[in-house]
Amino acid sequence: MSDRNFDDLAHRFRKRIYGGLKGDIRLAVLNRDLAPLLQTDQALAVVDAGGGQGQFALDLAAAGHRVWLADISASMLELAREQVVARQLESQVTLLQRSLQSLAGDESIPPADLLLCHAVLEWLEQPAAAIQHLAESLRPGGYLSLTFYNRRALEFRLLQRGSLRQLDRNRTSGYWGGHPGSLTPSNPLLPEDVMDWVAQAGLSIIAHSGIRCFHDFMTPEMRDKLPAAAIVEKELEYSRIDPYRQLARYVHLLVRK
Repeated sequence: MSDRNFDDLAHRFRKRIYGGLKGDIRLAVLNRDLAPLLQTDQALAVVDAGGGQGQFALDLAAAGHRVWLADISASMLELAREQVVARQLESQVTLLQRSLQSLAGDESIPPADLLLCHAVLEWLEQPAAAIQHLAESLRPGGYLSLTFYNRRALEFRLLQRGSLRQLDRNRTSGYWGGHPGSLTPSNPLLPEDVMDWVAQAGLSIIAHSGIRCFHDFMTPEMRDKLPAAAIVEKELEYSRIDPYRQLARYVHLLVRK
């Protein structure tokens, strides 16, 4: 296994991950969790590690913050560049083709007030080491917003489908990805492991939320019948309540150095 580069799937990410109701839920949870930090007149130094197309980071740039967006994928960065130009954010955003692991030693990037690492860890060969690198990129008192694909949710989906042999194979091999074009990550993470890595890196958890706690368990017919705003509202309500949070497709941790 090696770190995943999404040059080949950049356009699919725009549609599948960030568009529609899934994207609305993701943004609602992130905006709620980060609101206390972002309600400031001070412009923050925001670094987006593995930022891809930079949907969330560009909103922060539009709000007046200074953004450095880094990714190893040239295709992802080109899509981000299109949006930077379209939104006239050239003075606020710097795009860098860099790996997450190289950011801490890059003198062109300041220590971050807010470091974003969204849906990246589960595609890395060494996610625990990556959290240590991220911690080194933060200024003292800085915040890390971390989202990752929850292995518990994937296990539950396989159990629901009766895919017991596949579940056993994945657990034995440690590889969870699908076919080469699949958006199922190869290394979904257990929340308890990530929390241990966060503590070992000297970071303290400020907020812990689930993203898509029940959305993915609804039938498409039922989702289509309900107003999207009502689903987002309930996702926010249950995003911090166990056991629903424990089965969310993604987990969001806001941590502080």
